[in-house]
Formats: sequence, C-alpha cells, structure tokens
Amino acid sequence: MSLTASTSLTRLLRQCWPLLILISSIIVCSWVYFSTDYKQQQLLMSREWQSTTISQIESLPQDSLQQLRKVKQNSNMVFLPNHTYSRITILELHSDQLQPLTIHISESGRWDVSGGYLLTEPLEFKDITSGSNHDFDSKQLNIIKDIFRMNAQESRRIDVINEHTLLLTSLTHGSKVLFSTK
Repeated sequence: MSLTASTSLTRLLRQCWPLLILISSIIVCSWVYFSTDYKQQQLLMSREWQSTTISQIESLPQDSLQQLRKVKQNSNMVFLPNHTYSRITILELHSDQLQPLTIHISESGRWDVSGGYLLTEPLEFKDITSGSNHDFDSKQLNIIKDIFRMNAQESRRIDVINEHTLLLTSLTHGSKVLFSTK
C-alpha cells in the first residue's frame, strides 16, 4: 500500500468517524427502545390495571378453613415510574351464609421487569374488614391474609395480549389476567 493511499484512507476515516458514532448511537438507542423489558415497563406504567379471580374451595374435614366455600378477589393496581406499585384488593370470603365477609387490603411495594418477567416485592399491607363475621375466627382470617401476602410476592412471565390485556403466568400456580378499560 502506498503512502498516498494510506493518507487518503486515514483522511476518509477521520471524516466518517462522526457518522460511524451516529450510526452506532442510533442502533444502541433503537435496541434499548424496542427491547421487550422497556416496552413492557412502559405499558405497565401507562394505565391502571384490574384483575378478578374467583376460587371455588373444596371442603376438607381436616382443613382449618372448613367454612370457606369461595373467594372472589377484585384488584386495582397501578405501576409508578419510580418502580413502586399500589394495589387495592377486595376479598369476598363466601361461606354457607348469604352475606360474604369483605376484606379490603391496600398493598404497596416495589416492581421491576427483568427478562420478560414482572417481579413484585410487597413492602406494606393494610386491611379494613367490613361486614358481620359469624363464620371465620381471627385465626382463620390471619391464615387467609397470610396466604394473600405469600401470593403477593411473585415473579410472573408477561405475555402482552394487546395494549389493554396482559397475561401473567406464574412458574408454580397458574395465570392471572390484568386488564384495563382505559
């Protein structure tokens, strides 16, 4: 290679260097913007989410919750940009009585999306119980609340059905649908 060719190649590289940096920046920024975790975080923060779960309970003689027949759980959840979340849940505990016992639970904690999984870590629970309670004693209510708390700390895979519906799948116990009406 001649000295003139080497000099012109060096000059060409110096002129193209800013263009190469610009192209590299565009590629990296596009990768970050279009990466799954980032898009899922943006979708979670974009609206208030709701879920409804109904559990039918088989009666077992040795079970400490013999009176419990059905649990209906309605939740409203919001994910904030500072990676905290707030969830308000209404648990309806149905027994053989006509009127269910209603427990209101306010929960807050931290959240993150990593590898397509939503990770939630509850930090605070508050509950306000209303209605008459003829079927469940305080020990049974504490068991129900403990089960709720254990299920709150979760790692669930996020599948985006559409911009208003998310399917959260647990590795151990089923799936949950989050939906938004806005």
